[in-house]
Amino acid sequence: MSDAPRLILVDLDGTLVGLDGVVSPRNSSVLERAVAAGCRVVVATGRPARIVTPLRKSLGHAIALCYNGAIVLDLATGNILEAHLLDGPVFQDAVERVRASGHTFVVAVEGMPDIGIRAEDGFREGFPIARGTLAELCSVGIVKGLVRVGADQFEAVWDAFSDGFRDTLEVTRSGVEGLIEVSAVGVSKGGVIAGLAASWGIDAADAIAFGDMPNDLEMFRWAGRSVAMGNAEPEVKLAATEVGAHHDEDAVAQVLERWF
Repeated sequence: MSDAPRLILVDLDGTLVGLDGVVSPRNSSVLERAVAAGCRVVVATGRPARIVTPLRKSLGHAIALCYNGAIVLDLATGNILEAHLLDGPVFQDAVERVRASGHTFVVAVEGMPDIGIRAEDGFREGFPIARGTLAELCSVGIVKGLVRVGADQFEAVWDAFSDGFRDTLEVTRSGVEGLIEVSAVGVSKGGVIAGLAASWGIDAADAIAFGDMPNDLEMFRWAGRSVAMGNAEPEVKLAATEVGAHHDEDAVAQVLERWF
């Protein structure tokens, strides 16, 4: 990509935001210049909408993919543009089948923004989270399922979900230790972005993606160019066309300032 990108795809945690949890003035300014030049900016994150909206002041020019793409949010207005829900009975069946094989874990579900997170007992105890049985959790529209596993069983449970339900579930992780994230099949950062870009008349070759974790891989595979942060996991660096600086060093701006 020698010409300026027409679409910028950027992860939040470990990528765009610094160690202080905010978007730096340098990163914010270069994105504003890109938008002024006619570029589209999409923030793609595993975060729920309630944790993305506080960033509207610094990213109000962007579209946000929350919950790894399950919710498409216009940060300028706060309006939900798209929702891709996970079928409750499908998730419940998967959880019950993996538990029947002898694995132990607890689950939670993220609902639409007006519902929020609900969880089984044992999931983040001490936090003010609505509680319920698995059946109760799966009875209301789900945006994303969360599976929390002890370190001794993580790989086995990961394999059970990711290999056993390829036709019905999208399984990934975004860096929270012991947490597996589950969406409806086809719902990933890359999959949802492909649809948005098509509606905007933008080809993958004209897109650049930034990220650091495995939930960014589908986005990397779709975009014509991808930049892994210096702090990214090894498999993400291997998938990228370029490895940049550490995210706390304004790594996104360092790359985009080549054009904007």
